[in-house]
Amino acid sequence: MARFFVVLLTGLLSLSPAAMAQTGRDPGAREPAVREPALRGDAPAKRGEKAPPPAATTLESLYDRLAKAKTRQEGGILAKQIERRWARSGSETADLLLTRANQLANKRDAEQALEIFDYIIQLKPDWAEAYHRRATVLFLMDDIDGAMRDIRAALSRDPRHFSALAGLGMLFQRMGNDKAAFTAFNKALELHPTIENLRGIVDRLAPEVEGRKA
Repeated sequence: MARFFVVLLTGLLSLSPAAMAQTGRDPGAREPAVREPALRGDAPAKRGEKAPPPAATTLESLYDRLAKAKTRQEGGILAKQIERRWARSGSETADLLLTRANQLANKRDAEQALEIFDYIIQLKPDWAEAYHRRATVLFLMDDIDGAMRDIRAALSRDPRHFSALAGLGMLFQRMGNDKAAFTAFNKALELHPTIENLRGIVDRLAPEVEGRKA
């Protein structure tokens, strides 16, 4: 279980360099608004009038669509879009620092990574992803209390952060609280039904946890 937690969380540390490279933009660049097609049944524009533009895709609308995803492929595509938005703070400086901190963490230079994460959080104290990434590093340093503090900080800023919820479940498991872990995992699955590997963990926990309830 501990190994899965490391894989689950450390996989997110590599998001910024790779994901940003795929976009072909600088890490701090803003993503242009994506427009969703108009819903069927919308009233057509009258002759001579311009049709209203379709609604922009927001983080909230992506969360809504992800919760309804039916296949792993669909869920993966939506999750990547959400992760790219998580990695943007609105500050080019903070975004670049996050990329650097991720690089250091991937090289197992945890102390320097933590120093940068601390500075990022001073710059952007409401950025949920900064706390989530710092929690990953703290876990790798075996600072379970610190990781728990930061996971909770991330969730207080973005309660629909499914990766933070999955991390919360793993932390509860590490602490021996399977019931709390089961609850956190299920919340993560409600938000991201196709999240890789998590369904199997919930299925293994269910008989024991639900048996205790009885």
